[in-house]
Amino acid sequence: MAKLSISHHERVPGHPHRWHVHLHGRSEPVAVELPADERERLDLCDDELHALVPTALERHAAERYPDAEPAEGPYRDVTPEAPVRVLQTHFMA
Repeated sequence: MAKLSISHHERVPGHPHRWHVHLHGRSEPVAVELPADERERLDLCDDELHALVPTALERHAAERYPDAEPAEGPYRDVTPEAPVRVLQTHFMA
């Protein structure tokens, strides 16, 4: 899979482990969430975790959509109510 074209990401206010990741060519951001039990397993501070969100999403995409091209919109069905759930393994090298 080609790399996702991520322009930026931001924390979702009121949700400590949820972000909006903005992909080029997509009008709405992708909601990304790290479940609390997965967060507890990571030895990272919140700033380190935040910095690694784009990498985690890319790893998630490579795992879930290995043959998809970014233009096909692998995350087109993601909504704030049903975010992409990244796991601790997506944050580890």
